Amino acid sequence: MLQGLLRSAPACDVLLPILDVFFPFLGACDPNSVPAAHKAPLRGVLLSRLAYASKTASPSAPMDPTHPFPELPPEIIIQIFEATARASRDGAHAISLVCRWARDLALPHLFATVVHRSRPSFSVTLSSGQRRPTQSRPAPGPLKQGHLVRNLWTESTGVAQPSAEEDLIRICPNVENIALMSSSLRTLSQALQARAAASRKEGRAPDDAFLHRLRSITLVTHTFRYDWHFLVGAQLHDGSQLLHNITHLRILDMKVSSFCPHNLLPNLTHLALPYLDLGNNFEQDVLRLPNGVLEHRSLQMIVLTVEEEKWLMNPWYQIARYPGKNTASPREAFRTLARWAQQRDERLYVVLSPRMGVDPCQEWVDAARGGISLWDAAAEARANDTHGAGLPASYPKTTRR
Repeated sequence: MLQGLLRSAPACDVLLPILDVFFPFLGACDPNSVPAAHKAPLRGVLLSRLAYASKTASPSAPMDPTHPFPELPPEIIIQIFEATARASRDGAHAISLVCRWARDLALPHLFATVVHRSRPSFSVTLSSGQRRPTQSRPAPGPLKQGHLVRNLWTESTGVAQPSAEEDLIRICPNVENIALMSSSLRTLSQALQARAAASRKEGRAPDDAFLHRLRSITLVTHTFRYDWHFLVGAQLHDGSQLLHNITHLRILDMKVSSFCPHNLLPNLTHLALPYLDLGNNFEQDVLRLPNGVLEHRSLQMIVLTVEEEKWLMNPWYQIARYPGKNTASPREAFRTLARWAQQRDERLYVVLSPRMGVDPCQEWVDAARGGISLWDAAAEARANDTHGAGLPASYPKTTRR
């Protein structure tokens, strides 16, 4: 049945759009970095494309776009589709357009990671207070595929729309990894309450899956103790507390507030904080961290993130006052920082993040879709002694001194 379906479709409509997505992904990778689970599908793709080309055209002739899909076992075709859908969002989208069964295969990959960034419907100029034209925004989705979402980045700026954000969270009951503004923590609590209220109104048992899988939180903005009190004591259907389930926390911005809610997360194992925002002073040979972080019993890894642009363009942040150390090179300075942090506590790691020109959201998305995570990057840098890899040997000439 599968081969019959594929024979009825021109190869250019089925195979080639998929390979156009799949082969750039393969070419961009180090062959040694391709997981073993992907090598068999990759080999099948390569062999099938070579066989197809040899059957349909001479070396100098183009492929015939009307030739049927090549003869392949259904298992190989499914492996090709799964590997392509897993490799990239574009690949998953291409697979979803082939047929119904392929769409069912691709949808979990297509909607596993969702980013929702809303802008205000209007803004007001600071000078005149004049209201600018309204900008229309589509309602957040996906409405039907919300149960497939595992990683959710939701960020509302300007005039807030908590109801829209709450609706988005409510339709994603199986989310495991969420990134949001600290002001949206209240929305998370409201979504939990609204879901339970809807279940009571309909006379059914509360949905025991809602937020039950949530383990990781990334805060896009700085946070205050007040932002968290809405979630303190919040219980899920199974009786567990939502905050007690959180094992990973990253805060992207601490310039305004250095508050860290680690004391509210008793099972926290991984914590990431922006090192440069904490006001560390090497002259005093003291590492500044939020009170009680190093005393947290369950913490296994504390990652100090360093924004590469600040590290290179703002030498004020550097360790120039740290006696006896070479600070002429940003690379060596960073390596010194990593060693210095490890000497203070073996759980302290230092990693460049975000890298120059990389949006924090994109970095988060790449990790969520199977790329290296912040935690793995920090562990690998220490294991392989590659701290500062990619940093120049000297500061740029445009550096402000």
